[in-house]
Amino acid sequence: MHKQSELFFLWFASNLTIGDFAVGFIPVILGLNLYLSLLAFLIGNLLGSAMVGIVSLSGPKTGLPQMVLGFRAFGLKFGKAMSVLQYINTLGWLTVNIVLASFAFSLAFHLGNYIVSIIILAIIIFVISFSGRKTISYFERSMSAVLGLIFIFIIVSGIYHSSSILNYASVSYPSGIAFGITLATSFSYIMSWAPYASDYSRFNEDGHGIFYYTFLGGFIASIWSEIAGMIVAIISLNPSGNPATDLSSVLHPYGIIGLFAIFLGGIAADAINLYSNSISLLTAGIKITRKQASVLGIIIAGILSLITYARFYSFYEDFLFILDYWITPWIGIMISDFFIVNKLTKFRTDIIPGFNYAGIISYLTGLLLSIPFMDPGVVYEGIISKLYLGGVDVSYYVSFTVALLMYPVITKIINKRYISNNAK
Repeated sequence: MHKQSELFFLWFASNLTIGDFAVGFIPVILGLNLYLSLLAFLIGNLLGSAMVGIVSLSGPKTGLPQMVLGFRAFGLKFGKAMSVLQYINTLGWLTVNIVLASFAFSLAFHLGNYIVSIIILAIIIFVISFSGRKTISYFERSMSAVLGLIFIFIIVSGIYHSSSILNYASVSYPSGIAFGITLATSFSYIMSWAPYASDYSRFNEDGHGIFYYTFLGGFIASIWSEIAGMIVAIISLNPSGNPATDLSSVLHPYGIIGLFAIFLGGIAADAINLYSNSISLLTAGIKITRKQASVLGIIIAGILSLITYARFYSFYEDFLFILDYWITPWIGIMISDFFIVNKLTKFRTDIIPGFNYAGIISYLTGLLLSIPFMDPGVVYEGIISKLYLGGVDVSYYVSFTVALLMYPVITKIINKRYISNNAK
């Protein structure tokens, strides 16, 4: 068993990354003022980190990977379908971080051919993840120290531009809309780690420290990275859309330090992404080993990175929205099953062979009722979001709440009918 404090370093390093850093550019691009940007980051990260922390409590109680625990709440067959979604989710984030890290790696080592950067980073990520959970733990602890020092340097460097930061003001978007978008993207980034949670906490000692270390590691690193990104975006005056280029420019002549932060952070996040990617493929029922799944995952992610590299940042915000729609109602079901239906102190790991209709109905209802509140901005605009919310996407909160509340109610109804029919 590992110490609970290990989880702090794991989630700290994996969130002190270019992905979070890039989220910090969003309010500046939208024209949101400094104080509302900070408030949006605070609320988004508090909510998202709390969800990851709560879900992680199931790990040491069961010793099982996160998606396996869904075999009770959704049933084995539907649970495998959810594992496929998680496989796509981890593959997406694996690609995102490779691309973002490649921006920095190419600049740091003066590589004109981005293909070389992608291949080198993919190999490094593969070696770390392929080596297993213990190697990942050691690497994340080391990166916590290295990345922590580098991001301190980035923040301190921003202090020298305090006048331009304090004088920053822009109104490209109505502030309410920009605030809602910033809040949603900040929240969606951190909460998307929830389907990974017990993949790592299952190796740790049981106790309430599981929540606190997971929560604090993710929250501190994520909000820290986003503030650093916002500062760099403001100082650059006209963000290019490539955070690596802007960071290098702002830190000149120390730009190389910022570039190292970006690609090392990408590696830290993707070591976890690839590990959970391989586990989710096994959970989906594919008969291969975890190491074979790791090989497959890094090959697919590498190919996707090569395809999306040239036009990446233009769809980053929409990627955050669309990819994560499935996760919040899933979190609602998992929390409800763990804390309400199944009780924390009496948790069982039994698997329902076919379908658990209470979980499925609650999940799909939450997802369907949230559709009018969706607004990914690419292929669809929800009617409520468009007419009443100015395009702000609040579907995450709707689907989570509906699924969380419906699941215990439907479970109780189904159990009563089962008991009644047996009595007859």
